[in-house]
Amino acid sequence: MEDRWNAFAPYPHAEVQCADTGPLCGLRLAVKDLFDVAGYPTAAGNPVLLAASGIKTQTAPLVQTLLDAGAQFVGKANTDELAYSLIGDNIHFGMPINPVYPDRIPGGSSSGSAVAVAAKLADIGLGTDTSGSVRLPAAVNGLVGWRPTHGSLNTDRLRPLAPSFDVPGFITARLKPMTAVMDAVGLPLTVGRLCSILIVEDVMQAIEPGAAEAIVVSIKSSGLPMQTVRSVASISLDDLAAAFLTILQKEAWESNRILFEQHGSTIAPGIAARLLAGSHRGAVDVQEARRICSAFRNQTAQLLAGCKLMALPTLAIDAPPRDASPDQLTAFRSASIRLLCLAGLGGYPQLAFPASGGGRELSLSLMGAPNSDRVLVETANRLAIPQI
Repeated sequence: MEDRWNAFAPYPHAEVQCADTGPLCGLRLAVKDLFDVAGYPTAAGNPVLLAASGIKTQTAPLVQTLLDAGAQFVGKANTDELAYSLIGDNIHFGMPINPVYPDRIPGGSSSGSAVAVAAKLADIGLGTDTSGSVRLPAAVNGLVGWRPTHGSLNTDRLRPLAPSFDVPGFITARLKPMTAVMDAVGLPLTVGRLCSILIVEDVMQAIEPGAAEAIVVSIKSSGLPMQTVRSVASISLDDLAAAFLTILQKEAWESNRILFEQHGSTIAPGIAARLLAGSHRGAVDVQEARRICSAFRNQTAQLLAGCKLMALPTLAIDAPPRDASPDQLTAFRSASIRLLCLAGLGGYPQLAFPASGGGRELSLSLMGAPNSDRVLVETANRLAIPQI
């Protein structure tokens, strides 16, 4: 298989068996290089981890579930180093090329998984999503991205970043194969539930006016009930993002402390700086961040009760160019986390997919209460670009 997009880690081929029948039969699977696959190393985008990995003899249970459902493994996909970025770059293994917008970043950290699907080298990209690492690259590459309900899928033999927020996630080109993925991992059907769509004013004020208008037009044209609320919670988006980053940085430090202390010089400077920042997060700060997280969950549980789904732009601002300055990339990351952190703080499922409204195309997201994953897809079918 020719990979001119740098979607896959350049590992020697090893045979990975899959079932001859199942809901994923005939679909090709790219697996982010955080999951163990027997016959391959697991590097997490870092050369020291690659050298220490050895060839794995067991496959992560979630990957095995997909193989048993008929998915055909086609390779380990590249990732941002330690899965700790939203950009899609890796100083050791290079930045995958966005097949849709080659001059733009591919997004990360599930960069290779998204690029493999966008380049038609795979039908399913298995990734992880902590602060948006499935939803953002899906949006940047014009794809469908699903962040499942936190804790709903098996994470054994998956290298962690921040366990309070980490979830395995999936990327597909259309909604139909995403439905097949949900079948494969055992999500129960919920056909026929009609949900109200919540438009959150403070979220819409945080994005470009044209994008906000396009979201409203898209929902109105679907005929779905729509309701406007003033804010997502009594806590500001900035304070929510700050609480999220406090927990994320502390847990990322704990997950990578030994690597940093023994081989810190091998880690990209920007990622090393974020790890070091996490080492300075004190217990009092983390406790306050968890209090904010709990308050957010309590408030949004009421907001989303009764089959209500929150409509959100997946991206707060357009993806920057591949040659963007560090300041541009920092601004993009910060703006993105303000919206993408909401699902992580609540443990909520979120589905990103291409939609259109008022002549404008965009990546729209739906976020719902825990275990509303199926409802997200059913509702998205009424909002997505036709035949997606």
